[in-house]
Amino acid sequence: MKKYQSHIAIFGISFLLGVIFLTNCAPQEQMSPEELAVIQRAKRDSIRKSNYNRCLFKMSNADQYKIQENWTAAISNYKDVIVLGCAEDFADILFKDLAHCYYKNNQPDSAAWAIEEGLIYRPTDIHMLQLKAYYNRGDLKKSIEAWTQINNLYPGNPEYMFELADLHFKAGNYDEQINLLKEILQIEPDNKKAELSLIAAYEAKGVDPIELYAKNFESDKSNAQYAYQYAKRLMNNRNYEKAISVLEDALKYNATNKELTQMLAEAYVNMGQRQKAVQTYEDLLKRYPNDQEILIKISSLYREMGEYPKALEYANKAVEIPPHNGRALAERGEVYLAIAQANTVILNLNDKLVYHMAYEDFKEALAQGNTAVRPKIDFLEKNKLIITGQSDYFLATDANKVGPNEFRPVGEGYSWITRTVKIQ
Repeated sequence: MKKYQSHIAIFGISFLLGVIFLTNCAPQEQMSPEELAVIQRAKRDSIRKSNYNRCLFKMSNADQYKIQENWTAAISNYKDVIVLGCAEDFADILFKDLAHCYYKNNQPDSAAWAIEEGLIYRPTDIHMLQLKAYYNRGDLKKSIEAWTQINNLYPGNPEYMFELADLHFKAGNYDEQINLLKEILQIEPDNKKAELSLIAAYEAKGVDPIELYAKNFESDKSNAQYAYQYAKRLMNNRNYEKAISVLEDALKYNATNKELTQMLAEAYVNMGQRQKAVQTYEDLLKRYPNDQEILIKISSLYREMGEYPKALEYANKAVEIPPHNGRALAERGEVYLAIAQANTVILNLNDKLVYHMAYEDFKEALAQGNTAVRPKIDFLEKNKLIITGQSDYFLATDANKVGPNEFRPVGEGYSWITRTVKIQ
């Protein structure tokens, strides 16, 4: 009996020990990733707060070393800040300055690494993204990645879009470049750089851009941008007849478009249809009555057509309108010169008076900064076509005299001119 009781006791003790062993060895309840992250974050915050003053001291040291251009010492102090757990507190300047020091220390790869680290804390920092592109400029893939991020963060910025488009061109990504350039032209239809870059992209891709311009235009003739691009290319190829057809169609939908109207007038000029060109410019002038360049173009066309009173009328209007850069005066001088040349048979005082009017305008144009008139001035002086003083007085008739030392041209071809010349 005692022996049996002893066996029972041993079994009981063994069972109890087994239960205790199994209980102690059972795995504890596992924490979730979120709970672990909270704990780790708390630990980092605790370390960061306890080390903040040391980090501040290290940043100050690093800045002083940077000023002294002791790049190695500056790098060491900046890296200490990271080791001490304060990167997030100083992320705005820490990684940019660290990258700068690495770059100055001839460690471009480390500079790129520093910016990548900084972007972990400040993923939308525009300056840091630009530095990423800069420090990785030897790596097209990473540069494209950086400028893509910038364009995603700041959409519709032509400057940023150009940066990315240029990189795509270098990488041979012509479709991506073309799409970006088209977007730029949607924002800035007159952007010449975008137009030229688009042509270069098409040509690099082996596509004649004029075919694409034609396709775009035919798909939507009311689109002023498509019409402008297509007509401009036709003009560059001297296909003026087709350009006129395109522009006339486009203006049915864009009757007030200044650029298209001016291009149509230019196309008429190149086709020798000056009367149509003048009419087109005059229609445009009704909407832009103070546009000096339009006035000059109309005057020039009437002058070439030999319609001098009209040419002078528009030239006079142009002279009165800013900017006073000598362009309008030069045109009026050309009108007077053309009048005199058309009427001179045997040079007389009337001819010289009109030549002198041209001379006065050319001189004033030169004074306003238009140096292109210098050969005209030299021509008039060399050929003695200007009024030089008393030596010309004896040629004057009573009809020429307006007042003391003041004369006007008379006779056929000049009687309509009201301007006078004063001789000192």
